[in-house]
Amino acid sequence: MNQVMRQLRRAIRDNKKDFVAILVLFLIGMVSLGVILSNQRLALPGWVPVVGSNRFELKADLSTAQSLTPGQGQSVEIAGVRVGEISDVQLQDGHAVVTMNVEDTYTQLIHPDASILVRPKTGLNDMVLEVDPGTASGAIAKGATIPLASTQPNVNPDEILATLDGDTRGFLNLLLADGAKGLGGHGLQLSATLRRLEPTSRDLARIGGALAVRRENIASSIHNFRLLAEELGSNDQTLGDFIDSSNGVLSSFARQESSIRGALKELPATLSATHGALTGTAQLASQARPALHKLLPGARALAPTLKQTQPFFTQTTAPIRDQIRPFTRQVRTPVTHLREAAQALGGSIPPLDSALSSLNTGLNALAYNPPGQGEGFLFYLPWLNHDTNSQWLTQDAHGPLRRGIVTLSCSTARIAESVTAIRPFLMTALQLTRVPTVAQVC
Repeated sequence: MNQVMRQLRRAIRDNKKDFVAILVLFLIGMVSLGVILSNQRLALPGWVPVVGSNRFELKADLSTAQSLTPGQGQSVEIAGVRVGEISDVQLQDGHAVVTMNVEDTYTQLIHPDASILVRPKTGLNDMVLEVDPGTASGAIAKGATIPLASTQPNVNPDEILATLDGDTRGFLNLLLADGAKGLGGHGLQLSATLRRLEPTSRDLARIGGALAVRRENIASSIHNFRLLAEELGSNDQTLGDFIDSSNGVLSSFARQESSIRGALKELPATLSATHGALTGTAQLASQARPALHKLLPGARALAPTLKQTQPFFTQTTAPIRDQIRPFTRQVRTPVTHLREAAQALGGSIPPLDSALSSLNTGLNALAYNPPGQGEGFLFYLPWLNHDTNSQWLTQDAHGPLRRGIVTLSCSTARIAESVTAIRPFLMTALQLTRVPTVAQVC
């Protein structure tokens, strides 16, 4: 062994320059290998010095894994910070299962109610998995699977258009073409109107919140009415005393005989008015006949209820005939004068009712979601905002919209204006983008 070492040292001493050169080349190769591995995003285990890191496996169920490719360095991010990468994509039970390798240092940030959104990082659909850590207590278990209900795939504009049938797409094309003709020459006004859309959306959100509060108030009112009905049912003796007191009051009214005679003198005029009302009622009855035929099933179903209420009407016949009817005749004259005032008031009611009906129709179209039918417009507004961000997000310091520089020469500006002169929809697009005119460029 000593002899071998002596021969080795002698060989190194005799070929010192060559040995140094080989050693330098080896060091350069190791440095180059480290640089290449770091740029290739190679995930090395924690026992590898400097570049190694410990990771744990996390899975997520997705309805579609379009453009998700393992081994391409597609990252897993939290608030824009890279915390891991996609390692595998498989198909299970008709949906995609994506496996992620997440660094151990971020284990405590991800909670059991975490959710995942697939978002494009570039215009070429280079995808990333954006993780919402959630708010539940504790950290998510290693190897856990985020369910399908907590994940959302990327939505492309062509998928929205694909949901429309052929006729709808044709009508949409006609709408866009005719809209371009109608908006021709008014691009600046349309641009200013679109800039005012944000305050309108904010006000509509406030209206929606007020409607939600109104729904809760109605539910509370119904609950309170039920409590009132139960309380009245448990105090029948008190109600009986109230009825006896009312009987005494009505007896006092019955003793007003002179007043009743005065009311009877007004009876002929009342009968004449009643005759005119009955004539109008006859015309109404002839027109309401189809509707009444449709109400026959409901009337037949009401018959058992009427039979149950018959004893009540039998007991109240005498008070109505001997007490309430004389009182009614006495108040006939004041009611006649009240009718004259009500006619003037009734003239102002229909326009107000029509305005409120139109407002209610508009609000229903915006925010009302009838059971079993389509959603209102406000339901799709957050999706439109989400789809716009997903389409244009670039994850840089300049914001969510793409930026660029367009160079426009004098000759190019003349060509653009000549082309848009024969195509109205291009003229609208030119004015919306606020491209400089020939007079400004040349």
